[in-house]
Amino acid sequence: MVQKQEFLQLIDKYLTGQTTAAEKEQLLNFFESFQGDADEWDETVLGVKQELEDRMLGNIRQAIAEPVSNKSPKVVGLHFFRNVAAAVILLAVSGTAVYHWYHKHDQQQLTAQNKAVVKHDVDPGDNRAILTLANGTKLILDSAKIGLLSQTGNISVNKISDGQVVYSADKDQQNGPVAYNSISTPVGGQYQVVLPDGSKVWLNSASSLKFPTAFTGNEREVELTGEGYFEVARNKAKPFNVKVKDINVSVLGTHFNIMAYNDEAAVKTTLLEGLVRLTHGNVSGTLKPGQQGVINDKGIKIIDVDTDEAVAWKNGFFDFERVNIQDIMKQLSRWYGTEVIYEGKIPDDEFVGKIRRDVKLSQVLHILELSHVRFRIENKKIIVTP
Repeated sequence: MVQKQEFLQLIDKYLTGQTTAAEKEQLLNFFESFQGDADEWDETVLGVKQELEDRMLGNIRQAIAEPVSNKSPKVVGLHFFRNVAAAVILLAVSGTAVYHWYHKHDQQQLTAQNKAVVKHDVDPGDNRAILTLANGTKLILDSAKIGLLSQTGNISVNKISDGQVVYSADKDQQNGPVAYNSISTPVGGQYQVVLPDGSKVWLNSASSLKFPTAFTGNEREVELTGEGYFEVARNKAKPFNVKVKDINVSVLGTHFNIMAYNDEAAVKTTLLEGLVRLTHGNVSGTLKPGQQGVINDKGIKIIDVDTDEAVAWKNGFFDFERVNIQDIMKQLSRWYGTEVIYEGKIPDDEFVGKIRRDVKLSQVLHILELSHVRFRIENKKIIVTP
């Protein structure tokens, strides 16, 4: 066992980035030895355990964020906290799913390509959506050709690339009845739409957006289900409102993400730029950049967050910030179109780090399995076992 003085020296070396692989494993094993013996941790000698863990976690986040050479694998991390404690695994993932890991092993390299073929593997999601026009016509966007999709009066809809549609309308169009379109993504789909005012919306899987084909009147209003990232075109004369269930998100011009799936306990609005006002019943709150509004039946709670985690899906990643296995499985289920079944005790461990969203399901599960969780895939079902 590492002696206390030696442990303190290892902590200093770790926080300054000077530990070797062997010393890092020694340090993490020492942390893990205290998981069931919290009373044995002497804070007068070793310091406050939670503070040390938070400092170590900060180093991990910094390492993940550091840019790497294009000649090297794209390095991202998945770090495992047993009962919110020691990081016992360090992983790196490249576009071809190459993993580096530590924990009771020498440093080694594993490639998912060397694994046996998974019988019931699942491909990742892709750009898929259905556009429903005001007359009820449904256009399958993933199979539609690039070019003009619809023309109604002065309003045109064009598919300009795989994964993006753009609405164009006369800016002076103020009269006539308001017509509504909607775009919806299935489980395992995502899509981007540019609205008539130039605002951009990215939809995550199992989501939908209802919007007018031209913004008339004094406000711009859309309705969202699921999850969407918004870059709103600035227009002081016309506030932009997003209706989410019984919640209103009001902005002038800003970048924000709304996560409002029905199987989540709260609606979360995360602000990257600008200013956002949240209204839920008689309660309201204002977000500043770097803040998240968490809304549930208890009201509105505003917290400081890492905004990268909230929009990682838009940038092609799963980003876990001390997330439990149930929440991870929700994300995987939506993106890979799978059902999740738990057998036995559900692990209460938490995870920190990133995994690319463009790899097969078996590769993601393989990373998680290195953290003492077991899975098998059967007919698009993920079975989680102790």
